[in-house]
Amino acid sequence: MSGLEGKVAFITGAARGQGRAEGVKLASDGANVIAVDLCDQIASVPYPMATSDDLAATVKLVEDTGARIVAREADVRHRDALQSALQAGLDEFGRLDIVIANAGIAPMQAGEDGWRDAIDVNLTGVHNTVEVAIPTMVAQGDGGSIVLISSAAGLAGIGSPDAGSIGYAAAKHG
Repeated sequence: MSGLEGKVAFITGAARGQGRAEGVKLASDGANVIAVDLCDQIASVPYPMATSDDLAATVKLVEDTGARIVAREADVRHRDALQSALQAGLDEFGRLDIVIANAGIAPMQAGEDGWRDAIDVNLTGVHNTVEVAIPTMVAQGDGGSIVLISSAAGLAGIGSPDAGSIGYAAAKHG
């Protein structure tokens, strides 16, 4: 039996990249997963964002480990949508032990829209993730782990004087 058997992890930005890797690793260690991703494009983001197909691939990879997964498309900028996604997982698994606020964007060179989107996703989205998870974790009364993902930009400013770059560094510091 793994150390995470019977545990449940809630991961934002889970459709690909680091969020997918976190979900697959935790699943391979015995945890069930509640996976959330926007699966849509944000106009200020200059690279292709994750899709519904990416989230479906994450579901398959987690299921291939033998773990169970509840995956939902939801925007971390909208607390009600995030709460609904988490609740679907709680209805299935009945508990929450690990929260990984991983969703993030890097709208460098994107002007004022980039500033707003970076702050909304990378800072407010993290706040929303923690806020929807805390009541369940506290009510359970047996602890858990909350992991907030940052970057080197959280230690030292990076990028350009563009508003999107500044918003990214500010959010990562936050």
